Amino acid sequence: MAGISSNPNSPRQKMINLMYLVFIAMMAINLPPEVLDGFELVEKSLYASTENSSQRNEYTMESLSRAYQANEAKVSEWYKKGVLVKSSTDSLYNYIEDLKKRIVEESDGKNANVNDIVRKDNLEAASQIMLAPITGEGRKLKGELENYRKLMSEMIGDPYKAEIFASVLSTEVPKKGGIIPDTWENALFENMPVAAAVTLLTKMQSDIRFVEGETLSTLITNVDEKDYRVNKIQALVIPKSQVVTRGMPFEAQLVLAAVDSTKQPEYYLGSTLLSNNIISITNNAVGDHPFTGKIVADGEEYSYNGTFSVTEPSVTIAPVLMNFLYESIPNDVSINMSGVPSGAVTASLEGSGSIRLKEGNIWTITGLSMSASPKVSVVTKGSLGGRSIEQRQEFNVRPLPPPQPLIAYKDADGTSRNFTGGTIAKRALMEANGVQAAIDDGVLYVPHRVTSFTMMVIDAMGNFIPERSESGEFTPRQKEVIRNLQRGKQFFITNIKALDPAGKPVTIQSSMQVIINQ
Repeated sequence: MAGISSNPNSPRQKMINLMYLVFIAMMAINLPPEVLDGFELVEKSLYASTENSSQRNEYTMESLSRAYQANEAKVSEWYKKGVLVKSSTDSLYNYIEDLKKRIVEESDGKNANVNDIVRKDNLEAASQIMLAPITGEGRKLKGELENYRKLMSEMIGDPYKAEIFASVLSTEVPKKGGIIPDTWENALFENMPVAAAVTLLTKMQSDIRFVEGETLSTLITNVDEKDYRVNKIQALVIPKSQVVTRGMPFEAQLVLAAVDSTKQPEYYLGSTLLSNNIISITNNAVGDHPFTGKIVADGEEYSYNGTFSVTEPSVTIAPVLMNFLYESIPNDVSINMSGVPSGAVTASLEGSGSIRLKEGNIWTITGLSMSASPKVSVVTKGSLGGRSIEQRQEFNVRPLPPPQPLIAYKDADGTSRNFTGGTIAKRALMEANGVQAAIDDGVLYVPHRVTSFTMMVIDAMGNFIPERSESGEFTPRQKEVIRNLQRGKQFFITNIKALDPAGKPVTIQSSMQVIINQ
């Protein structure tokens, strides 16, 4: 018996294709407004995430530029590659941005606004711009993505990352409802609502910024900015402090750079031979005091000179972490009064809040409020030699910076780590409890309690499916979705709500992109 024909040009296959197109069109026509509005929500989250990636990439490129200016001969190769990566990414990014504008203008007219689409459900505009027989941009976009992916893979020279790039910037024809369309561009843009098409293009922009960041980071790790060669021997003076209080000694360490550690040099202050490499000079006169000496090693003399200053006793009031104070959290300040024991120092606060002794010379300021008092003054009192000393210092009160989302997990070695976006092992995600948030700039760390978040997953048709958690923990449904994601697939954590340390509600503006790497 003759088999049923599967020829794509057979009447039966043509009928199947026609039915598929009618089915997709009917689905698009009947999309509820909530789904179309969901595209707008994802579009905004993607844009915020892309802006964050752009800023990080700019900082990385600036670091590479500074290394190039410091050592042109050594860094030239990596800097030129970085410039090419930056220009290629910006060119492709701007091209995609222009496609978004053209699609929205085709739908809404010349005065259209990409950030405020009127006809979100228009099914013709994306096809007209991307799939028109002669002027369609879909095939060109595919070629540009493939060329960019190839260039970045060559730049990075890492097969593992190249595999990630191939997944993130894939141009393979996806399945739609179990049927494989004839071309990549048809699968993405045929009968696609304007809102969905624009969101899809924004996702591409986010993906290329991610690839740009990975490539630039690899380039800068190839530059050893700390490499140096010793080319001379020099006597150095390392003071404990160049300013001392009257009646206190000035102390410094003398060092001979590049000397053989098996031989002990001779150290002189003026013409006096010292027993070790520590100098100590006492001078009660207020002002600057110069000093000279020499270091003798292997019969060679290396002279040195320096200056120290003597001042009257003073009070230093300084925050432990910064030069201003935050509301909503305790602020530690260090209060030092020269010559006065820390236990004999008192402190008070003018303005909102209160101050109390924590331990030693560390005091804690709490209860600050910008609305009540944008500035506060710390008043310190003490006694030295029967003389009363009082010092007043003013600080600005600032609100806490916005927190950033993170996922706490343990790596393969059991080390605790914080994931803030990019690629991560599925195992780590499955073992993680959920989403956290904190202010973490390397010095200040302020955790916030997450009360809810949304996980946006991209289905096989390019639609974003929201999965909501009404706490900071992954729901069983979210865990199941993560378990089913393949390598290279991604989702977004967005619409995060949290409470700051004072219990004030906070909406976290930035979103987090998560890519499964194994």
